Amino acid sequence: MLQARHVRYAATAEHADHVPVQAGETSDRLFEHLISELHPTAVGVAVIATAANALNDWRSVLRASEIARFAPDHAPLRTLLPVLIDHDEIDPPMAASVHAFLKDLASASTGLNAFLDDCEALSLPRAAVLHARMLQTSWRALARETKALMLELEDAPASPLPELHHQNSRIVSALLGGAANGLKPCLDEAGRLYVPPLPQKRRAPRRAVLQNCLVHGPHQLQTGFVRDASAGGLGLGRIAGLKRGDRVRVDFVSGRQFHGTIAWVTGTSAGMRFDAPLGPTDVLVAI
Repeated sequence: MLQARHVRYAATAEHADHVPVQAGETSDRLFEHLISELHPTAVGVAVIATAANALNDWRSVLRASEIARFAPDHAPLRTLLPVLIDHDEIDPPMAASVHAFLKDLASASTGLNAFLDDCEALSLPRAAVLHARMLQTSWRALARETKALMLELEDAPASPLPELHHQNSRIVSALLGGAANGLKPCLDEAGRLYVPPLPQKRRAPRRAVLQNCLVHGPHQLQTGFVRDASAGGLGLGRIAGLKRGDRVRVDFVSGRQFHGTIAWVTGTSAGMRFDAPLGPTDVLVAI
């Protein structure tokens, strides 16, 4: 396994109460929730591994902001794992596999963050010279581990998973396998990162919010615009002066406040990642 290191602002088990278990929610449904969260995380691994493989390819048109946007978020899985353990819905060996994966994902993300920091300081081509080999080694290994974990989890539930999950798994497994072998399955013909459409979407999709907000950044208070929200964060617009890694607080007109970290910035748009993901029944993202 890869050696894990601490990642800034990573969610911990103390936030497990943010994933409420509704009355009557069966073990099969809880386990399906785990699979639903693992798939988008696995896609993120495949995309970043693809980006790492393409760092030395002159035909690719990579931008640091796009790489940051695709970086997988381990907070939902990290928050969900203790809920499954507390309800005896996952056995100790499998829990250990998920925990090891999360540690390795955190370690690989630390290396990715260092690369993105150097992209801002030096430019992407110069940062690639310094980090390409390390990123390729760590993310290819993580792609192999992610594929193995997906197969392990698919064989675990007592009741069969919905067919859409199996269709998802076949596509994501192919992406992971290609990226693990040094290929670039998540680059389009123009050399840009992309994600192929998947039959089964994440259980907690993005919801349009479309309202003004106040954004408290490290150096200023400004009026922004919340485009959308998901369990993991907010899509912001009309912002300036923020950079990846900045700690922010977003105040809604209703008085509700959200704390998190800027995950990516492109022009006047930015993505904010919550310190702790929202529960599926939260009014901001509930269906």
